[in-house]
Amino acid sequence: MIALHPRPSSTSIAARSCVRDSGLTLVELVIATGLAALVMTALISLLDLSLDLWTRGETRRTVVEQATATADLMARDLRALHPGREGDLLVDWQPFDVDRDGVVDRVWPRLRLVRQASRADLARLAALELDADLVAEAREKGVDLSELYPDGPAAPEPPPDGWIAVAYCVVPAGEGADRRGEGVLLRGEELVQPGVLPAFFEPTFFSSSGQPRGGTMQEVTGGILWLGIDLATRTTILTEGWRVGDTLGDAATSWDAWGLGRPDAELSSWNLPGAGMPTPSPSGAAEPALPRRVRIELEFESERDRRRRTRLAAMISKGEGTLEVENGEALPTRTGSYVLVEEEWMEVTALRGDRFSVRRGQRGTEPREHAAGALVHWGEPVVVEVPIPTYRDTWRGGGAAR
Repeated sequence: MIALHPRPSSTSIAARSCVRDSGLTLVELVIATGLAALVMTALISLLDLSLDLWTRGETRRTVVEQATATADLMARDLRALHPGREGDLLVDWQPFDVDRDGVVDRVWPRLRLVRQASRADLARLAALELDADLVAEAREKGVDLSELYPDGPAAPEPPPDGWIAVAYCVVPAGEGADRRGEGVLLRGEELVQPGVLPAFFEPTFFSSSGQPRGGTMQEVTGGILWLGIDLATRTTILTEGWRVGDTLGDAATSWDAWGLGRPDAELSSWNLPGAGMPTPSPSGAAEPALPRRVRIELEFESERDRRRRTRLAAMISKGEGTLEVENGEALPTRTGSYVLVEEEWMEVTALRGDRFSVRRGQRGTEPREHAAGALVHWGEPVVVEVPIPTYRDTWRGGGAAR
């Protein structure tokens, strides 16, 4: 007996064909997986690039804000310079041998001034001095401060007028070879007593190593690569920008408001008086000589930035003008910027991938030999120019061109 099978209909054949067509072959699966991997790789790379750009932008913004706030703090003190007999302004430079090898690593500025103070400033400093006296008294008697003054110390009455002495200085951070060129900015202030020399101006306030008297100054900020202070004399020409030098039209790097020879030229050539500085004040002079304008330039490098910096790919000698680094993308993007390699400042004149040309021995430093692997520091510059409202046209007879 012969079994008969019904002939498949065209509908069932089409259904089977659709089932076979809906599956993926191994080749198709490999191709799809590869395309998905390429798309995911591209998306991850784009996301990583976006996050990196955002991080760099935020870091740069933070550093610029830090430098701007610091420069504004110094500018506020300078704008209130006291022009009277109690006033003073002293700017000098201190060399530091950070690694103690007998060679100067960095030269940092010191700024000391007497400024006019508001009633709030005087009350605040008077309260601080009172607290310090009370703590010293309690410590001397060996009792708790609350036992001496159970109701709390009485608030001091602020003086009707007065002045504040302010001091700024930079000391080396001194933590490892990569931070050898980094500085920490300190600031201190004290009430000025009539007829009494402020402690900041005493010859022994700074030690021979450049450190201030202990407990008198507080840290403002770290991460400083460069702090420049330029001062315009009565003959400085500013129409074409600031230029430091030894001619009458140049700006000065040091200042002595009373002409007492306090900046030590043997420590640094930047302590030499400017050519346009007024003559030393005669005995009994009524007021200090103040600059027309002051230019403050700051460059910071954050810890995050320092981790991103590149290093020298090869050793360079004193006479070489071209440097090769491990990653040229980690260099400043514009010519005219400054980089710091160990203790030497260099000005970037050309950029070509991982190689860049420089002008050696800038900012008062000397060309030196640098080993491969040395870190290349640089920071975003912030510049503030401060006009001095108390500047007097009649320094020593005759007006000064503004």
